Amino acid sequence: VKHPSKPMRAIVMCTTCRYSAEEKFGPDGRSGGETLIAHMRAAMQERGQTDLGLQTQACLWNCTRHCSVIFRDDERFGYVTGGHAPERAQAEAILVWFDLHGASATGEVPFRTWPERMRGHFIARIPPAKP
Repeated sequence: VKHPSKPMRAIVMCTTCRYSAEEKFGPDGRSGGETLIAHMRAAMQERGQTDLGLQTQACLWNCTRHCSVIFRDDERFGYVTGGHAPERAQAEAILVWFDLHGASATGEVPFRTWPERMRGHFIARIPPAKP
């Protein structure tokens, strides 16, 4: 008997992305990816979203569009994004967008509802893997 499983949704963040076009590391010695991840974890904690799937991956091969973030979902469209600032406000915009994504049956979020800080960051839309 096959038991229904909970849909797999996750935000995948690159640990090795540059801090800026000029600098690999920020003032505290962390990469841009590590800095954005730290902001994301703090924002998740503040919002009580500690069960949200946050995964990290070294190098997502999107170096020209650092900091890279993937929205992964096995039932909805997934997305590859980049060019995120390693800042708290960006982490919060990512979380708001991912909430909107999760509320959508297909993973398609109307552009008019996107946080301003999410505009211009989308690179590719990936259809869900269907067996």
